[in-house]
Amino acid sequence: MNNIFEHAYKEGKIPDSETGKYLISQLGEVNYIPPNSVRDYEYAVLKMYQEYYELMEKRKKERESSEEK
Repeated sequence: MNNIFEHAYKEGKIPDSETGKYLISQLGEVNYIPPNSVRDYEYAVLKMYQEYYELMEKRKKERESSEEK
């Protein structure tokens, strides 16, 4: 899943419902997601992506501030 998150982040995808659908479509290519569980998976995956996104943004800001010094 980390590869999927990394790819989404590099494409500039922000954590929103559209990105949730994208992540589920990508995840569904490598893992079976029962049709009646898609919404639950989407919520959980988007929550995890939100955390990943925030961490990557924090690291990006830290790099930029250290380069300015």
